[in-house]
Amino acid sequence: MRENGEWRSTRAGFRIAEPAAAPGPDAVAGADADWERFDLEGAVLAFRRGKLETMSLQARCGRPVAAPAILARHLVIGLPERTLRQEGPVLVAGQSGWTQTFDARLENRTVRLKTVTLVAAGCAYDLILVSTGEFEPAERAFDAWVDGFVLSDVASAGRTP
Repeated sequence: MRENGEWRSTRAGFRIAEPAAAPGPDAVAGADADWERFDLEGAVLAFRRGKLETMSLQARCGRPVAAPAILARHLVIGLPERTLRQEGPVLVAGQSGWTQTFDARLENRTVRLKTVTLVAAGCAYDLILVSTGEFEPAERAFDAWVDGFVLSDVASAGRTP
């Protein structure tokens, strides 16, 4: 649910602002490219900028969860062609999480993906960036978006509303 410029989920116990506009690959010179909300299967929230970048948030609550590093590795199952560029611990919403960046082949094109996985209050959260354009500007927007992720109602996370 969108409220006061933020997306909130009582069931999953989080809130996060919309991604900030920034110059993007499809932007007209000098204009800002906004992230547009769209529906993406499996995502609680997803945004795209042009045809080259998407960022999404997945949340799973009420099931047994493993460590963030293990859950992050599950995100790449089924990607036969991938090259890990970076991985390691990351602090998200005051909690220890796991991040990884890799190149992969999806639908006959090379993409760069960055994921951030967090486990808290019986929920697992995956924030995912997929970019086929210039990665660094997309990564800066994604990192700022992730920095705005807040665990808002951990006492009710994972419960049926």
